[in-house]
Amino acid sequence: MISRNKLFLLIIFKCFFICISFLYVENAKIQQIVFQDTYYLLKKNTNQEQILKQLKFKNINIEYFKWRIISLIRDDHFVPKAGEYLIKKNSTIQDIQNIFQNEKTIVRSFKLIEGATSDNLEKSLLQNPYLSGKIKSLQEGIYKPDTYYFKYGYSRNKLLERMRLAQDKILDNIWKYKPKNFIIKNKHELLILASIIQSEASNRNDRRLVASVFINRLENNMKLQSDVTLAYGFNINGKKITKKMLKSDNPFNTYYHKGLPPTPISYPGESALNSLKFVEKTNFFYFVSNGRGGHRFSETYSLHKKNIKLWKNSFNKD
Repeated sequence: MISRNKLFLLIIFKCFFICISFLYVENAKIQQIVFQDTYYLLKKNTNQEQILKQLKFKNINIEYFKWRIISLIRDDHFVPKAGEYLIKKNSTIQDIQNIFQNEKTIVRSFKLIEGATSDNLEKSLLQNPYLSGKIKSLQEGIYKPDTYYFKYGYSRNKLLERMRLAQDKILDNIWKYKPKNFIIKNKHELLILASIIQSEASNRNDRRLVASVFINRLENNMKLQSDVTLAYGFNINGKKITKKMLKSDNPFNTYYHKGLPPTPISYPGESALNSLKFVEKTNFFYFVSNGRGGHRFSETYSLHKKNIKLWKNSFNKD
């Protein structure tokens, strides 16, 4: 038989142990262990020991025993979900477990800027650390400039396919409303012309008039004479075009060749594409910068030369 004194001591010891355990758990629940906002990628099939090792590399030190105790006393069964998470500064073990089980994973974004080229796009895709996989050769024009959202590890090729389908949808809509006897023969030519308009006119209000100039020139069998196509063909800044280049047989030299160049020269946005949806009827055949972000349009070459002189004067003043 256990004596009363021993029984009393045993009860006291158990109570002391329970109190110490309770305080240990309560302290573990409220102890802040994250000293700065930290991004963490939790991959599929990562066990809890591996999670703690990976967190340690990010200066988040958690004792395995504390982690397991808190996971066991949760109201719900702790099952961490794969994904990329933001663990905020001053988080506790309990906070981290809640994040891994209940929070939404981080959504990243990728932006294709209107007027970008395939070289620009390829560079941006490969430099994005949140995307995965190699990319196939890129075509000009066929991807829609926009902001696209994805989660960590998303395939670059899948993203490109989404961008292509988005551009196709716009092209289909515009082609459906094309005028009768449209000089543009197909959606590929539509994309080429829209890319030229995109590069020629940053001012959205001017794009419909620029479109009308190019349509008028095509209908009258005139050369487009676009600096941006020539600059693209030689892969230079438009300000570096020379007289020799103007006389070259480069396939993108629209001063030398009639009609459209062989491919788009950029990724046109909706505004540039929509400038060809309901083409504005004008008698304009020429345009030149007005030096203020817009253009001056003219019906005759003599007036066009005067507009060029005005542009040069404004350029020299600047």
